[in-house]
Amino acid sequence: MDEDEPKRPFFLIVIDEDRGVFSVEGPMVEDRFWQSAARKAHEQRRRIVFGPTGADRELLAAEFRRSRKLAGVPPGTIVRPVG
Repeated sequence: MDEDEPKRPFFLIVIDEDRGVFSVEGPMVEDRFWQSAARKAHEQRRRIVFGPTGADRELLAAEFRRSRKLAGVPPGTIVRPVG
C-alpha cells in the first residue's frame, strides 16, 4: 500500500475464549491498541484472540457467528484498547 494513501477503516472480531463470546470492534484504521489490550489480558491469564477483520460490521458478525457458533456481546465488553 502506498504510504500516502489513506488507510481504510475496518472492523475487528475480538474473541473471549474463556467465556465463549465475541465482539465486533471498530471502525478503526489500525489494531495496535487492541494488540496491547490482548497482551494485557494474556498477562492476566485470559484467552483473548482476534478473529477476522472486514469492512462491514453486520456481515462480519453474521459470518463469524455462523462459523464459530459464539454469542455476540456489545463492543468494549471483552477488552478495551490500550494506548
